[in-house]
Amino acid sequence: MQAPHETLRARAASWASVIGAVSLVLAGLIYLLGGELSIWVFASVVIGVAGVGFWIWGAPGEFQAWMAGRQTRYGTTSILVTILFVGFVVFVYLLVDQRNITVDLTAPQKYSLNRPTLDAIDRLSAQDYRVRIVGFFSNDALREQESADILLRQYAAEGNGAIEVKYVDPNEQPDVALRFGYQSGYDGDLFLEILEASGETNPDALPLYLGEPDERNITTGLLTVASAGTFKVYFTTGHAELDVSRTDEVGISRLRVSLTDQGIIVEPLSLMEVADTGIPDDASAVLIVGARTRFNEAEVQLLADYIERGGRVGIFTDPPIIDTVSTPTNTFLEEGSPFAEYLLSEFGIAVKDEVVIETRSTLGSEYAPIVDQVGTHEILSGVQNVQIVLYFARPMEIEQGTVTSWVRTPLLYSSEASFGESDLEGLRTEMQPEYSVGEDTPGPLMMGVAVQRSVEQQSTVQPRLVIIGDSDAFSNEFQTTDFMGDVLLWSDTIDWLTGFSQTVSFSPITDPTRLALIVSDQQRRNIAYITMLWLPGLVLISGGLVWWVRRR
Repeated sequence: MQAPHETLRARAASWASVIGAVSLVLAGLIYLLGGELSIWVFASVVIGVAGVGFWIWGAPGEFQAWMAGRQTRYGTTSILVTILFVGFVVFVYLLVDQRNITVDLTAPQKYSLNRPTLDAIDRLSAQDYRVRIVGFFSNDALREQESADILLRQYAAEGNGAIEVKYVDPNEQPDVALRFGYQSGYDGDLFLEILEASGETNPDALPLYLGEPDERNITTGLLTVASAGTFKVYFTTGHAELDVSRTDEVGISRLRVSLTDQGIIVEPLSLMEVADTGIPDDASAVLIVGARTRFNEAEVQLLADYIERGGRVGIFTDPPIIDTVSTPTNTFLEEGSPFAEYLLSEFGIAVKDEVVIETRSTLGSEYAPIVDQVGTHEILSGVQNVQIVLYFARPMEIEQGTVTSWVRTPLLYSSEASFGESDLEGLRTEMQPEYSVGEDTPGPLMMGVAVQRSVEQQSTVQPRLVIIGDSDAFSNEFQTTDFMGDVLLWSDTIDWLTGFSQTVSFSPITDPTRLALIVSDQQRRNIAYITMLWLPGLVLISGGLVWWVRRR
């Protein structure tokens, strides 16, 4: 029989064990939620250790039974085990929920980053790049942010310091949103910025818009950064071409910006200066934008040699007359010139000395032809449902009787109500151009063509050529959001010529049986109730039933 003071000590020890267990669980929860060793965490740990220590000293029998696995004989140890179990479940749930810890237990690794993504991250790290993925999420998009965080944390973990993740509320940090060019429709979207070795933002690199938080967009952005400097586009000079350095409406500085923003190097090219060495081998493409004078035979031969060894050339040409007041002074590609003869003899393409007249133009000018039809070509994949606007366009024809090893795909056609005006001198004196039967060419007129080797002729080098009968569409005036068709025509043309998009994009593996990782707020609450209340409650009830049965 125990003495009264021993019984009192045993009861106090039992209560101390309960208080100690609760304090230890509470310390873990406070640390997990706060993320730091605060005074409350320290105090809870001290109370918990003291309580458990007093229990071990005051009730050694219960402690020995607990260590020996005979807990069910003692109510105190059962309560202690239950508290620790419930606390452990709650702690694990909060840890997983807060840190977004994910484990892919599927055999094919359905919910892990694809191998191309992992290769892109390795490539980024090997080149010593540091980047930060910045997500803009307002209070209305917090659930989308939690879903995106599951994916972005995988990128950060695989990047091993090369990739950081940051979230910005555009309403609370408007200055940051302004720096990234944030717009109201970007809520829930991602940007990518390049960092310096110190971790600070690189002031010379503009943020790259990624779009919605999915693996395709993010990995494409990483590959874009990793591919910086790999591609180089040359713009010809010396023939009154449009200037990539001019920022006014007639300049093409926006073309340069669109390329450099993607990490593509832009350089001028005077063909006469490379007459002895040839066009550089690092040229991903050579562009002729709005030239006004003839190319001589030596320059044409340089371009012909470049194409023969797999070069890519883009020609954006205007008609001989470029406005209604000037005389026909544009001699580039005029009939009988060396370049025009080369295009006709090699590719079977005849560029006409005409200007396209649109008789039913909806743009306020008969010199702004409606692009009524677009061909079936990957250049036009993004412009099927948007309007392309040309101004003073030049028609061209494919010589059907020409025997050629090239595949020539028409890109742009004017409407049936258009015609090709051949009396260019008369346009200066007559207020209204009129169709002349037998002299002018009836519509629809081809205003763009893409050329590549036929399948039988393709080898390791695959030269490509694009001819568009207008350069105004690529000037700063038209390369704006008001003319998205022209913007997309430019970007898709460059992608096809250089192969840039093929290099920096990939198709992630998809699986129709893959479950969505986005859950609603109600579903999250249900999961919390099940893991934190129902399951521990069932254990507690089961333990109570066992105790009650054994007591009888």
